[in-house]
Amino acid sequence: MQLSEMDRVTSLLTDYLDVQSRRAEIVAGNLANADTPGFKAKELDFMDHLRAAAQNAIAPRNAGSTAASFNDSPHVVEQTDGVAGIDGNTVDTLREMSTLANTGGQFMTGVNMLQARFRTLRTAIREGR
Repeated sequence: MQLSEMDRVTSLLTDYLDVQSRRAEIVAGNLANADTPGFKAKELDFMDHLRAAAQNAIAPRNAGSTAASFNDSPHVVEQTDGVAGIDGNTVDTLREMSTLANTGGQFMTGVNMLQARFRTLRTAIREGR
């Protein structure tokens, strides 16, 4: 039995951490290319990802379910609200630094929630002896 079938909460928390990690990678790539002429800043498209997660959460839990999996990664898309500089670069360094700080905070929140989940499972296992 896979972890996602055994414990959906733990699986969702680990997926959340994976998404936040991927988001940090995208932002780091944007910052690394802040001086690259013509570079278009990128971001993760969460709308489709959240839609799939919501559909999966309400779908019946049977083998014939065709609901999309939460494990599907969000797609990387170009930022649409960026203003290009003279060199055509759309990276807004202040925005990217803010996003990186927010992502770090979100990641730590996910880590804390996962640690709490493991403590709960550990307590349940010990009480079962």
